[in-house]
Parts: sequence; structure tokens; C-alpha cells
Amino acid sequence: MEQEQDPKPNPYQTNGREAWQAIGLVSAIGVDLASCVVAGVFLGKWLDGLWGTAPWMLLLGILLGLTGGVLGVVKLLQKFGPEAQAKKK
Repeated sequence: MEQEQDPKPNPYQTNGREAWQAIGLVSAIGVDLASCVVAGVFLGKWLDGLWGTAPWMLLLGILLGLTGGVLGVVKLLQKFGPEAQAKKK
């Protein structure tokens, strides 16, 4: 006997690929934001030690790290966001 195929595909049934892509995107966002902030902290602390301006360069480094991280996240979302995925289809 042949099995009948369901004429309507189930929209909730996936092969798991979308879930792994979402996990990868969230991980990339977290790593991008955290690495920029950590780099800003280290750079700010180093400049404070070099110039004796504590805590001003540290604060500036944190702000620049946050700004760079947010801009990186925005670029990442533009590249892999839903609008980009819709254009590929």
C-alpha cells in the first residue's frame, strides 16, 4: 500500500535548520556586543594608566565599545534579518 501524502504542509514542522540559524544569530550578537565593550574597557584602562586620566578614558572606552557593538549588531541584523531573508527568496 502506498502512503498518502498530506496536501497541506505543516508550517510548524521544520527540519531544525531555522532553530540553529536563530541560535547562531543570537550568539553572534552577544559575542559582537561583548567583545566590543571588553575591548573598550581594556583600551580605556590602558590609556588611563598611560596618561593618568582615571576614570575618564575607561568611561570613554566603555561608551565607544557600546557604540561600536550596537553598530555591529545593526549591520549583522541588516545582513541576516527577516528583510534580507525575504529578498533571498
